[in-house]
Amino acid sequence: SEYTPRGWMKTEKELLLFEQHLYLRQPGYGASYITGKYLVENALAEFARIKELKGEPFHIKDFFGRLNAMGNIPVALGHWEMTGDGGLIRDIVK
Repeated sequence: SEYTPRGWMKTEKELLLFEQHLYLRQPGYGASYITGKYLVENALAEFARIKELKGEPFHIKDFFGRLNAMGNIPVALGHWEMTGDGGLIRDIVK
């Protein structure tokens, strides 16, 4: 655990095996965190850009408040709803 950020990963054998099996059984599991982060950051940047173009103040709390209020939907749909840019959705349904 001394080799992990803030000692998060305990060196208990059962936990270590669980984590290894989780990532090995689902090869895309770890990559999905990176993809999700990219999608949220992209939506955040576009939301901020639109606010700036309208001369409105941007507050990150407003962005996450709207995103969270939408519930458990794909980030691409939230991006579309907040910005009007449905490009990601069009790419998906092609």
